[in-house]
Amino acid sequence: MTTARIAARRRAGLRRPGTWRTNPKTALATLACTALTLAALAGCGGHSTPKATDDAAKTVKSLGTVPIPSPPTAQATPTAGEKRLQLLAMGYSVHAQLPGVNAVVTAGGPTENPIAKPGGVPDHATGTITVTVHEATGPLTLHAADFTSRDENGKPIPLSAHGPATITARPGQTAALTLSGTYEAGAAELTWRHDGKTIAVWDFNIELD
Repeated sequence: MTTARIAARRRAGLRRPGTWRTNPKTALATLACTALTLAALAGCGGHSTPKATDDAAKTVKSLGTVPIPSPPTAQATPTAGEKRLQLLAMGYSVHAQLPGVNAVVTAGGPTENPIAKPGGVPDHATGTITVTVHEATGPLTLHAADFTSRDENGKPIPLSAHGPATITARPGQTAALTLSGTYEAGAAELTWRHDGKTIAVWDFNIELD
């Protein structure tokens, strides 16, 4: 004879009728469907997401027009005088303000002509420098003796004029003084003095390799 078995009573609160257990895959699918449904409802309601161009337009409107930077201006020519020395790289100009006359003076070069050395690399070169004067407000005279040169060790480099040893620039004219000296490889400088006062110093390098 089979003994009747009484089912155990379910504990209250563990599971209510009609509920179901959720696994991770089902939960993710449900969330995705819910998000799509909400997006569709928002579209049907006539509310669209603002476009990026709309945001940009609002930003410009709130901040104002963004200024466009202007191109950089050319560097002004430095001014030198009997009480204002200028140190420059070779090739640059200086606006000289001298008693009774103003002018723009430029030192260019040097053009190097290596001196041949038997059986080896030249260790000296003839450097030719051109000093040009223009935009003079009155007559400005330059003498070869107004210019001196030294190497990086302070050793004087004798200069000689190629062509006239004295030139005069007048308003509306350009005049040039050509000087040359014998240089070793390395740094050097050219100094201009007017009436014994230093006006400008140009530095440069001699390369022989």
